[in-house]
Amino acid sequence: MERRSATLGYWAGHVVRLGAITGAVLLAAGCAGPVKSLYPPGPGERPRSVYVIHHGSLHTGLAVKRTDIPAGLWSAHRDYAKFKYLEIGWGEDDGYRKPLTTGIAIKALAGSRRTVLLADGFNAVREKVKAPRFSVIQVDLSDRGFARLCRHIERTYALDEAGRPIRLGKGWYRARGTYSAFRTCNTWAAEAVRQAGCPITPVYCLTAGPLLLQVRRFGRQLRR
Repeated sequence: MERRSATLGYWAGHVVRLGAITGAVLLAAGCAGPVKSLYPPGPGERPRSVYVIHHGSLHTGLAVKRTDIPAGLWSAHRDYAKFKYLEIGWGEDDGYRKPLTTGIAIKALAGSRRTVLLADGFNAVREKVKAPRFSVIQVDLSDRGFARLCRHIERTYALDEAGRPIRLGKGWYRARGTYSAFRTCNTWAAEAVRQAGCPITPVYCLTAGPLLLQVRRFGRQLRR
């Protein structure tokens, strides 16, 4: 128990320091502007929503309505055909899938190419909103912006020789990309939102706080 507490204290301290640095940079430099050809949705255009979901700790994920995913994109969403919505998150393999230790934390922050995606199907956004530890921000996107976000997610999947997603067990997939202290799950989520044209600067989003701060400026916080 003492070892676990020390590990969490190490991790939490590092996160606080990163949050303070990124918060200061964010306030000093401001956020990127929107890509006007993508965001916001045009007059008369039916928006497609992405939900930025904070899990109440270090991690954030993205959720979409499955039927909004354009044909030919993100083929792995068919693994969740029984669900209305799909959440996806990216992270370092050991740090995401195993109990956290100091060694795992150091390895992840130093840079690890062993990354994974975690998917979760659900049937109502309220399921996430009502969970005590979660917070959910809804962002409405244009058709083109939403397709670009889905493409960002699709490109994160590692593929086998036949071009199929590499499944690692229930909900888990092998991913592409290097996780480090300078590119985290929050950065990955921010990159997806930026691909959709939203006014967000991913480099500031090393921790959940700066990510949520930026997204709340153009998204809508869903209340319990």
